[in-house]
Amino acid sequence: MFLGMSAEETDPIIRLLRASRLAPRGHLVSNEQEFLSALSERSWDAILFTTDQSGFSGKNAMHHLRRLDKDIPLIQLVPNSDSQYLLQGLKNNIQAVVPLEEKELLILAIRRELENLETRRKLRQTESALSDAEEQYESLLESSTHAIACCDGDTVLFANQSLASLLGFESPTSLIGTSLSLCFSQNHKEELQEQLQRMQTENLRSVSLQLTALRADETEFNTNLALRPARYNNSACIQVSLSAERKEEEEVLQDKLDLVSGLYNLAHFNSELDETLQRALEGGADCNMLYISLDNYLEIRSDIGIEGCDQIVRDISTLLKKHVNKAHLLARPEEDSFAVVYHDPNPDKAYNLAKKLCKAISGNISESGSTTIQTTCSIGVATISDNTPTRKVILERARSAADGIRAENQRGNGVKLYEPSESNTDDATTDKVFILEDAIQHNNLKLLFQPIVALNSQDITDHHYETFLRLLGEDAEEISPNDFLETLDQADISIKVDRWVIKETMLNLQREFRRKKRNRVFINLSSRTLRDRKTLLWLAELLRKAGLPANYLVFQISENDASSYLKHAKLFADSLRKLHCQICIKHFGSSINSELVLQQINPDYVKLDGSYIQELNEAGADNKDVLKLLHMLKAQQKVTIAPLVEGTRVMGTLWKAGVDFVQGNYLQSPKDAMDYDFFDS
Repeated sequence: MFLGMSAEETDPIIRLLRASRLAPRGHLVSNEQEFLSALSERSWDAILFTTDQSGFSGKNAMHHLRRLDKDIPLIQLVPNSDSQYLLQGLKNNIQAVVPLEEKELLILAIRRELENLETRRKLRQTESALSDAEEQYESLLESSTHAIACCDGDTVLFANQSLASLLGFESPTSLIGTSLSLCFSQNHKEELQEQLQRMQTENLRSVSLQLTALRADETEFNTNLALRPARYNNSACIQVSLSAERKEEEEVLQDKLDLVSGLYNLAHFNSELDETLQRALEGGADCNMLYISLDNYLEIRSDIGIEGCDQIVRDISTLLKKHVNKAHLLARPEEDSFAVVYHDPNPDKAYNLAKKLCKAISGNISESGSTTIQTTCSIGVATISDNTPTRKVILERARSAADGIRAENQRGNGVKLYEPSESNTDDATTDKVFILEDAIQHNNLKLLFQPIVALNSQDITDHHYETFLRLLGEDAEEISPNDFLETLDQADISIKVDRWVIKETMLNLQREFRRKKRNRVFINLSSRTLRDRKTLLWLAELLRKAGLPANYLVFQISENDASSYLKHAKLFADSLRKLHCQICIKHFGSSINSELVLQQINPDYVKLDGSYIQELNEAGADNKDVLKLLHMLKAQQKVTIAPLVEGTRVMGTLWKAGVDFVQGNYLQSPKDAMDYDFFDS
């Protein structure tokens, strides 16, 4: 809501908010009646006003907001950054005072106030939900068939009818306000009082006791007591549950165990984890959770059956008991996973334990009949603290860390610590999207070209170049987009950037062809584009209009992208081939699926991962891994390219190994024009 401002003043602010992805709906009010009417129409997120006090002022607005108990932040726009404006605004309890010319500061102030408002709204919702939950809890306590009391120390605050009946009283009111220990034999009174005191002072999560209770007629019976922290009537208390049925300790334990592994089952794990989270929320009880996911469990089960898998589970359970102290919780929450609630706040210790367990499991050998089985695991480590919201969230964090290991390396067998993203990541990504969209719209991008030079190849008729993208800054300085594209790989803007590069590259090729220069150009594709079928239709139409030979376009796909999205990459490559374009796999040899990617994509060119060239620089011609990789590619008649050639030392080795093309700053760094002297005339 804009208070006492003109359309000329508000329009630039609305445009600024839209450019910052805030999608505003602005409304102008100029007097008290309009203001009160607007307040009754909807719930507003912010009120902006200037220092002009003519008519209805910000001070009047604040008076009505207080009178009507409305929670809407006020932001005052002042002519300049004079400290007097800021001081006066703070004295008037204005949430933010921002100079009109400070556009970025205004956006930050609005974002901050919106976030604070959302937090307050969620807090009110939570408080309301908590109040409802406590009312429901008290109602359930009263109607429960279990004998339950709520105590403040030894004093009974609440008792339900079931407890009164168990102890032989007609009404629960006979117990309220009395000492709970009076309901137990003389031998057990002190023990109960001691445990109740410990519950309060030592912040214990639960205590189980077996005591002798006294009925109202002084008769005795044996009972099991369960003590745990709770809330009653909006205050902390101790909930006491009594049961006259005596269960042997072994039977009680049996209900909590998974029958195959002998570890705690899902129900007990969930209960313990909830209590762990509750203690952590109160502060000073941070710990860590290890989620141990067995790699290839489904494949193993299909090979050796459930009985064989049960043997693996039993062996790994024994191994975990050996390496994990009894002070920590060990459980089997799912068929193919184990969990450890590690009661130590240091994540480095938890990470080191996870590495130790990962190594031990990979070295374990199980036998099922005549079959010998060896498996590995991926372990995700997540920290439990006063900032951890729910059991579901902490499990998802640990699982995602474990899954992330297999995403990076399909074989798994590793450890990863969950690291939450920075709080401003989404804002930073939004800003980068806006920068790139603005650059595309205003053509603030440019292409550079780096030559790819023949070393052993007989193909010297056509010249080869790779395109590189640069952003242009305010002073036309070149900015590498790597930081942007890595962050925005999951955003649609990466597709727009790829299309801009393809279109501009084809315009450059047209100019080169008119100059009788037949240049073949390598164009990089993002993983997002590989998964976008519309780009193929767009490219087909662009090729028809351009009238260029399609085989002079070589599309480069990263091996890691192809490995992660193999189905999409194969479909995209097959479609490119139908358009008569050529394909290059870059960063070859950087993943464990190199040969599978090579087989499925069947590229025309293969560009080695730069790490291999660096190894050649260090190890010279004795590096057998590089030579073995090149020999395999030659056997499949693939045209090979060595990137990042930075000196003469490695050139001889590459030539002897039969590398077809070389590329790097040693030959020429990327330039505006395709003008490298290939010495072929």
